[in-house]
Order: sequence, then structure tokens, then C-alpha cells
Amino acid sequence: MNQEKIGKFIKECRKKKKLTQEELASKLEVTDKAISKWENGRCLPDVSLFEKICRELDISVNELLSGESLNEKNYQAKTEEVAMSLADKIKQNKRKYVKIIIFLILLFFLITILVNIVPYLEFDVPYDSRMMKCQVENEKLTFEILGLSVINEHHIILENDTEQLYFFTTQINLKNKRRSHFESWDSMAKLIDGKNASFGYYHKLDIDPNKSIKVYHTDISLNKIKKANEKELEKIIKRSNLMCERKSYEKNINDN
Repeated sequence: MNQEKIGKFIKECRKKKKLTQEELASKLEVTDKAISKWENGRCLPDVSLFEKICRELDISVNELLSGESLNEKNYQAKTEEVAMSLADKIKQNKRKYVKIIIFLILLFFLITILVNIVPYLEFDVPYDSRMMKCQVENEKLTFEILGLSVINEHHIILENDTEQLYFFTTQINLKNKRRSHFESWDSMAKLIDGKNASFGYYHKLDIDPNKSIKVYHTDISLNKIKKANEKELEKIIKRSNLMCERKSYEKNINDN
């Protein structure tokens, strides 16, 4: 369908009926600006208006969509041409709507990710001996972070017959990082250094009293530590921070 041709035809038919744009607009219950847009070929009338337009201008729908008056000789040919044009238009619109739907689905998933996943992304919290403490006493290991309570702590335990190695990692969620002014960590550490904090993060773990204990803070993936062989574990230990340790019960007796 040729928008410009249809627009000129509407204008021609309107003038034949001796109607102004305002008068035709009033009959069709649209604005005169809409009539102007049709006649200038900027857009087509809505399908719901086809019947009204044809009735007011005394033309057929086929003539409206063809953009010209038809006689018996070319009526069938134009009907087929209009039908093909409409079918092509429907295909184009269908592809357009499919693209819009796909875009909206992708946008929905993106928003879902931003709202439900991104705020919970974890950032490593580096080791700071002024704020990160551990203590091994009797059958308990206490891991604590002074002055900051929105920390996610993860740990694994590697052990043999005589020794237990604890590896702690600390992270903070993006949403908590923003709220807790994590960038002021050093200022908080200086404020708390050597003093008891009124708040923080505390985790107590049961330990084997008969084994030696070593507690490390690390920024290395716990999965990597879990899969490490003996040589790799030695390198990991060198890169980690020893927080506290305790000899086994048997060694303590021998030392005494």
C-alpha cells in the first residue's frame, strides 16, 4: 500500500464531496490533524475507520486501499494487489511485534537480574589484623570481625590425623557495601584498634581438642583450596594470613 497515493485519493474524494478537513473529521469523530496526516501521506487511517471513511466519501474499501477509483476491468486485479499488499504488511508488522516482544522479554530478565542478583554480588574483604581476630580455647574456635556486622564469612576445614587447617574468606554484598560505607574500613580499624567493639560479626566453631589448629584468612577460592594438592596447598598457605594457632593436646602435655 502506498500511503502517499492513498492520502491524495482521500483528499481528492473529500473535495469532490465538498467537505473541509474539519467537516470530515467531525463526521469520522477524529481531529482535523488526523485528516491532514492521512492526506499528506504521513500515516494511514486506523483499520477501524475504513468503513466510515468509505461511507462518507462514497468509495469502496478496495478503492481506498488502492488509492484510486476502480472500474470493472481493473477491480479484480486491484483486489488481488491490495490483498497481497495487506498480507505483506501483516508479515512486516508480525516481525516487528516479535522483535518488540523479544526485546521486552530480554529487558524483563535484565531488570530481574539487576534487582535480584546484582545487589547480592560479593566483594572480597581483605584481611586486617586490627579488626579480624580469632581465638582457640578448649574445644571452641572463635572468629570475629570487630565493628562490621554485614560480612559474609565462608570457611573450609582440611585435616589429617594430627592437624586441622581452617581457611576463612570474608565478603560483603554490593548492597551492604553501599550502606556500610565500606570505603571507611581503615578509619574504623584505627578507631577500634586495641579496643573492644560494641558490635561486629562473631562465629564460634567446635574443634577437635586433640589436634593442632591453624587458622588462616585467605582471598583464594575455597573450592581451589579444597582441590589443591600438597604443593599447591603450601603455596596457598604462604599467600594466606595466619590468624591464630594451637598445638595439639598431646604436644601441650609433652611440652609441659
